[in-house]
Amino acid sequence: MQNISKGKSSRFLSALFLFLLILNSCKKPDTVGLEVLPPDDRLQGEHTDTITVIAYTVEEDSLLTSKPSFHILGTHNDPVFGLSSSSFYSQFILESVNPDFGPNAQVDSVVLSLAYAGYYADIMKLGGVQSFSVHRVTEDLRDSMYSNEVLDYQKIPLGTYEGLIDTRDSVLIDTINLPPQMRIKLNNSFGNELLSSQSIMSGDSLFLQQFKGLYITPSTENILSGMGSLIYIDPRSGYTKLTMYYHNDTTSGDFDFKIDPTTTRRFNHFDHTYSDVPDIAAQLTDSTLGAEKLYLQSMAGLKAKITFPYLNNFLANGQKIAVNKAQLIFPVTAGTTSRLSPPARVIVLKMGTDGKEKLLNDYIYESADFFGGYYNSTEKEYSFNIPRHIQGLLTDTTADKTIYLRVTGAGATANRCVINGTQNPNKPLKLKLTYTILE
Repeated sequence: MQNISKGKSSRFLSALFLFLLILNSCKKPDTVGLEVLPPDDRLQGEHTDTITVIAYTVEEDSLLTSKPSFHILGTHNDPVFGLSSSSFYSQFILESVNPDFGPNAQVDSVVLSLAYAGYYADIMKLGGVQSFSVHRVTEDLRDSMYSNEVLDYQKIPLGTYEGLIDTRDSVLIDTINLPPQMRIKLNNSFGNELLSSQSIMSGDSLFLQQFKGLYITPSTENILSGMGSLIYIDPRSGYTKLTMYYHNDTTSGDFDFKIDPTTTRRFNHFDHTYSDVPDIAAQLTDSTLGAEKLYLQSMAGLKAKITFPYLNNFLANGQKIAVNKAQLIFPVTAGTTSRLSPPARVIVLKMGTDGKEKLLNDYIYESADFFGGYYNSTEKEYSFNIPRHIQGLLTDTTADKTIYLRVTGAGATANRCVINGTQNPNKPLKLKLTYTILE
């Protein structure tokens, strides 16, 4: 009996082994690399991250910078991105209409105060001496103004400033501590003109016909590499204003000309020089150099042009596919954010038939969190989910397969970052695609 039981057990184990072997041999082989994916991902279809992506750095033409949340002021010589400077133009309107300055009023001083909202620079270099000048604008500002525009202004400044920039310490004025700000004293002849302009102070419109605004610009020269800073000025602060101090026969007083954040016409103007940074200068003339690194820069500086030239190969022999996932990943180059923080968010845009950049459908029809573009400080990367956009390119095979990567809020921020290119040896830029073959 014992021998018979052993024989039956042996035959049973052999049969079970043979059944499992046949069952395993009938399985369809997985896509290369699929065996390491979680089971949930396997159920979603085929996977690839080897789609050809071509990316390189291009210059921005200009940005609409009317009524920005912050004005940027200063000059910074970035060792990687070169020399950048920012100035701004702004109207100033009446604190109140029909002011009464009293009998025999005389000007004591006129001060332009600019409330700080922060800065962008190497914190160790912020203490450097910088210079600024204030000019009277002689041309009307418009509702829509771009970052490359220049308005006519009087070349002789109304006032200048030279000194240390400190965005943290308060300012002592008449025994009162005021929030951190830059204060620029303007000449009294300009103050006398303001004082004698009571007849046109019945309303902002009449006043702005004579006093069109101010142009505030950096004038620091010969800034060494790594020096300088870009300062954020808060136009919403009550401390950003033009103040005329005066006295009359009986008393003294002051009158403010202010900025209304929503109605006052104003805009940022930006300038960049890349001739002293050979990596960027070379890539702007030879797009193939973008294979290793890409450069993103706010202030209408630099963006990346990205295309998927062989995407239609997925449709060979009439094959149709449904895109389940499409993740576009932009790793930030190691060692480039230790002193200068990367943008909090970047965005990808497509070019419309009208020649203007448009939002991708994934941004329009999905949530902002789904679309992505936020800086991941753990992974040191930006990523986007764009399945609708990729599906659209496969549905309309003649569609432009180019998109652009730029900094979000680039007209009012100064951040920049370096992105790994598609052939970077460490962690390259790539498109990860998950799809289902329909036919």
